[in-house]
Amino acid sequence: MKTLKMSLLFISFLLFFITACNAQDSIKNFNLDFEENLNKKELPDDWIKWGTSDYSIQTDTSIKYSGNYSVVINPLPTSEGKSFGSIAYQLPANYDASSITLTGYMKTENVSDGYAGLLLRVDGTSEPIAFDNMHNRGIKGTNDWTQYEITLPFSAEAKKIFVAGLLVGKGKAWFDKFEVFLDGKNITDVAQITKELLKADLDKEFDFGSYIDFKNLTEKQIENLYKVGKVWGFLKYYHPEIGKGNFNWDYELIRILPEVMSKQSSSDVNRILINQIEKLGEVVSRDTVDKVKDIKLTPELDWLNDNDFLGAELSTLLKNLKESKRSEEHYYIGLTSRIKNPIFQNERTYPSMKYTDDGLKLISLFRYWNMIQYYFPYRNLIDENWDDVLKAFIPKIISANDELSYKLTLLELIGKISDTHANIWGNDEILNRFWGVKFAPIEVNIINGKVVVTKVYDEFDEKTDIKLGDIITHINSEATEKLIDEKIKYCPASNLPTKFRDVSRRLLRTNNEFLQLTVQRDETPNNIKINSLDFDQIKYWENKTPSHKILENNIGYIFPGSLKKGEIDSIMSVLANTNGLIIDFRCYPSDFIVFSLGKYLIHRPTEFVKVTVPSIFNPGEFIFNQPLLVGEKRNDNYKNKVVIIINEITQSQAEYTTMALRIAPKAIVLGSTTAGADGNVSTIMLPGNVRTLISGNGIYYPDGTETQRVGIIPDIEMKPTIKGIKNGEDELLDRAIEIIKQQK
Repeated sequence: MKTLKMSLLFISFLLFFITACNAQDSIKNFNLDFEENLNKKELPDDWIKWGTSDYSIQTDTSIKYSGNYSVVINPLPTSEGKSFGSIAYQLPANYDASSITLTGYMKTENVSDGYAGLLLRVDGTSEPIAFDNMHNRGIKGTNDWTQYEITLPFSAEAKKIFVAGLLVGKGKAWFDKFEVFLDGKNITDVAQITKELLKADLDKEFDFGSYIDFKNLTEKQIENLYKVGKVWGFLKYYHPEIGKGNFNWDYELIRILPEVMSKQSSSDVNRILINQIEKLGEVVSRDTVDKVKDIKLTPELDWLNDNDFLGAELSTLLKNLKESKRSEEHYYIGLTSRIKNPIFQNERTYPSMKYTDDGLKLISLFRYWNMIQYYFPYRNLIDENWDDVLKAFIPKIISANDELSYKLTLLELIGKISDTHANIWGNDEILNRFWGVKFAPIEVNIINGKVVVTKVYDEFDEKTDIKLGDIITHINSEATEKLIDEKIKYCPASNLPTKFRDVSRRLLRTNNEFLQLTVQRDETPNNIKINSLDFDQIKYWENKTPSHKILENNIGYIFPGSLKKGEIDSIMSVLANTNGLIIDFRCYPSDFIVFSLGKYLIHRPTEFVKVTVPSIFNPGEFIFNQPLLVGEKRNDNYKNKVVIIINEITQSQAEYTTMALRIAPKAIVLGSTTAGADGNVSTIMLPGNVRTLISGNGIYYPDGTETQRVGIIPDIEMKPTIKGIKNGEDELLDRAIEIIKQQK
């Protein structure tokens, strides 16, 4: 659970560094040792303070490792030390290298409730491509000057380099003598190269907005914009000149929008699009291509033949373009090196976007819609007709004239693809305010349509009469059923149980100091006033469950959410002679154990998954890779029964791991519908600096059976009951123990 807290910290760095200045690109002698401070300022020259305002960050002349200065970070006396302070420095990325290393000296004093560490980040055009902030090996307590090191891969896609020192939590941390090395050579000794700027990079006309305001849209204008959005997206991924980076495709859309909006007839809009295509230049037909076997999805391009929609001339142009010669390299789309999920690159984020800017709002809608159309592996599972969604959201997004309505509209749009990975991620201030910045220190789940108290945190006021199993019927006099109906459309997820999981986490958020609850216990309603707390006052992510233990009747138990990296071998040596094994995936694994645990449970290499990958050459196509294998023949294979517990918290890597481990000879999966979101994630950046994700690969059982949305289907379905919750029972764990005790 600590992973989420660190993710929020990562997002804070992401949002800051995306908008950080570019002033140092021409500097050769970098101030990495803090020694340059021309005007004796609080910070060394060219260093930037980041983090919350309740941390002191300044130079120190009395405690240092070398030279005249170090930098010290510590919470202010008025601070509770629950956030972070950081000092950061930007470097150019114009280097030819394969690895980058940051070294730095650090001294700490009484660091607690967090850690001190170095940070190294390499940014691409739209997002970080390599990042390490030492969160999994951060320094705590009191330590004398010690040199620490971070090494990351470096590539030609790098646009910026950031180095930093940070303190999370309480205590004091000093930093000194940072050095950066490329392929082992000090960065000051490495020659910078001149990176070619493409025409798309040089086009900056609308960097600060489109200045387009549509006023009220007519039905004909919506129809015309719908056509433009589809054609614009097809050209973006299919036209070779756009793929080469010869056109900033956002800005080409902005340039034609005023003319499109002035036309009433379809033929006039068709002519605008024809002229736009001709401006891009002629294309060459591709050679005959061998037919690809084992295709899961083919591009949905029948609309190119619709002369009524496009007109004969535009239709012919687009069909010819479909058969054009294209490269496997593309300005706007790439694939990761190993897994081959999509990388949406060179997408402008417009961090200073005005929410009355209809041009940028249309870019947001058209960008997202076409990314899903051509690079979402589960587009065939979308409930609604995806074309109808595009048409319906044109007036919706145009009418969203403030930040909250814009982001809620995007959340509703994102929810249409039914992917639990897809949401607006990051510590978004406006959405936090919408949901509520304060939290009730209790946890609720939706069970049989009722909002049931399932956990009471230690921070709860003992004087307040609320107990496990209580049913909350009203919150601030509003029926919980009504609140769920209102909020659930802003909780994107793959299936209804996971939507209930996410909406239940938001029901008890507020901007007020307390919540008024109507609670039903033993059929008797009670009105209870409950204090709300700041997020940091509640130990949401405190995990007291050990990674493993031996239960009654010599039954082994593994909780993957508490695993230390590489710990599984030592755990299996401890649990080797148990009478059975329970693996509790009601958590997110803190280590990747598909193969490290699979080799003990599965007695020979066995197929467990097939993965689909997208195509840059043929956008919209997804092809099956060869199935992956798990398991080994070993002398110490585990031979007793294995019970795997799952529920709606079981998501992504946890689902993937369950797919693998369930093929063990004596494995049984117990529980209920999982989150139904499997596959490596791909990041999408939208105007307004909005960050969302999608599942980037299709994940299937070897026979082609779906996992997306349906999740992992248990062998034995079981859910907690209100009675069991009242009694403080873990009914699923108890059932798992009984299953193992009954084995023959």
